[in-house]
Amino acid sequence: MSGILAAFATEHALRSALTALQDQHIAYETYTPKPLDEHPTGSPLPLLMFIVGMVAFLGFFFLLTWAYVWNWPIDIGGRPLFSWPVFVPITFELGILAAVAAGFLGYFVMNRMPRLYEPIDNCVSMRGAMRDTWIVAVETTDGRFVAHARRLLERHTPLRIEEIPDQ
Repeated sequence: MSGILAAFATEHALRSALTALQDQHIAYETYTPKPLDEHPTGSPLPLLMFIVGMVAFLGFFFLLTWAYVWNWPIDIGGRPLFSWPVFVPITFELGILAAVAAGFLGYFVMNRMPRLYEPIDNCVSMRGAMRDTWIVAVETTDGRFVAHARRLLERHTPLRIEEIPDQ
């Protein structure tokens, strides 16, 4: 995978470049000294956690219902076979456990972790990303696309444009 990295001196210059990239529907990643609030991106992680938690809750509830009502019915203290309040605490806890596990694993999958080597870290501009440099990176496998993105970013007068080294 190849790409380019453009470093800007100010947040305003970066935002104008991001607007141009968005107008062309070009995917990018930003590396900045502080968060950009204007371009929030929603995460699918809360929805994933909710769905996994509900599926686990219902699955464990039906598993317990099947086990204690149909598969192995035991009369304990004269209570009815289907006493659903007994099943709620354990199914709730297991649903929460499944949602947390899905969130934990989903976080790692969404952030492509653990990455022991990232080629973009070898770029000279990345050293200033935590202090005073506003960086946008465009990565792709198509060389023509990289040339188009380079021409687009050069219009916004970056401090430096670098090629992202291949692995």
